[in-house]
Amino acid sequence: MKNSIGKTIFAVVLGFVSANTLAADPGAFFINGNIGQSHYHDQGFSDRTDTSAAVRAGYVWHVGDASDVGVEAGYANLGQATDSLIYNFNTVYIKAKLTGPVIGANYKYKFSNKMFLSIRAGWFRSKFDVSSPGLASQSFSGNGAYSGVGLGYDFTQHFGLGANFDEYHGRATVYGTKSKEGVSAISGFAEYRY
Repeated sequence: MKNSIGKTIFAVVLGFVSANTLAADPGAFFINGNIGQSHYHDQGFSDRTDTSAAVRAGYVWHVGDASDVGVEAGYANLGQATDSLIYNFNTVYIKAKLTGPVIGANYKYKFSNKMFLSIRAGWFRSKFDVSSPGLASQSFSGNGAYSGVGLGYDFTQHFGLGANFDEYHGRATVYGTKSKEGVSAISGFAEYRY
């Protein structure tokens, strides 16, 4: 299971690249950054929203006048979820933070009015940092996935702004038990292509 997600993404990306490289126009490198709000799906936390941020870089191949396909790699910080409980007549605060690198593929459709629609999906190496201030902290990692859709506007050939909705599926083995955490993120983004 751990290797199957990575192998599937690699096969999809390789298929995109090999099928379209010869017929495609020269492409472009890109870098984009997102900032927005995350929402943890786990209802065990009392505060499930926080600031999220992500940065991605990659390369896109132009396939015809209206489409781009590409590969991307980056890092996502999905903020934290918090809760409190009473233990030995004291209030104990618990924080869980989800971060990690991403590798995936993307597709972009460009409308004639400079608007564009993008989709992306790939592998998310999720890292859970769980801590209780003044007590203990631990980290757990696993192989997860991410996917998303975005809508934007290209002000120039090199620069665009827009909004994304992304879903991250974090996975980790916690003391021998396989655990998962879903996080949604709504964010604004800026992208520069060169």
